[in-house]
Amino acid sequence: MLHDSLSIEQVVDSGAALEFMKEASKLATTAELDDIGQRLEHKSRVFQELLSEERIGELDELGLERVVGMIFSLRRKSGRLVRRNGLDTIRSEMQELLYGDAAAAVRFERFVGNIVGVEPAMLVSLASETLHYTRPDQYWLWTHWIWNPKTGTGALPLVTTDADLQGENAGEVFDKVARATAAIHAGGEIDGYSRAGLGPFSTDVLLACVYAVYMYTVFRVKLSQEFNRILPELPELVERVLGVHRLGDDRT
Repeated sequence: MLHDSLSIEQVVDSGAALEFMKEASKLATTAELDDIGQRLEHKSRVFQELLSEERIGELDELGLERVVGMIFSLRRKSGRLVRRNGLDTIRSEMQELLYGDAAAAVRFERFVGNIVGVEPAMLVSLASETLHYTRPDQYWLWTHWIWNPKTGTGALPLVTTDADLQGENAGEVFDKVARATAAIHAGGEIDGYSRAGLGPFSTDVLLACVYAVYMYTVFRVKLSQEFNRILPELPELVERVLGVHRLGDDRT
């Protein structure tokens, strides 16, 4: 799925992507963005360790809490997931999501349909981040700050043109988001609007920066200066939506 993409010309608004990153560069240094990429690599290693095919059957509540704690919309909700579903069900559904034989869209739709206890958008994040950070060489990220099919908003439509991102179910949307994101990633390597050295995580950082810049623009126009002061700085906002704020602060 990682390389099963639409053409760049069909999808990507490279000019918009460059403008968003130009604005982001005024609010964050190159070193700060690279550090966020390194935090994402750290996050991915944790997912790969806990959710590997060999170890996922041993996932306990502490391990699930660690995984869920790195997902922006789901922090502190692992207990609710266990109470509503049972740890055995969560383990088996994660195992099928990651390593089942069906197509990714089918496995994605099964997961969000079988797990209960939190809002559908949170289940989308849980399924997508489980796939993306456990197997970043195969799957792209989809959260509702990247694309919200109900409202038609998110970072993705701000840097795409005529991409069809709607679908009959969550699995179909996941597949379409992946194709558009793959094109954005390829365009970033060509046009230089993403940090190429960060691999697939460069596009995570890019989309989070697009979202953060957009948020700053909206708040600046609609809200008072007093309220604007409580917004975190761009690097922190990007870290938070990507679930890596303070993650890896103890790196040596």
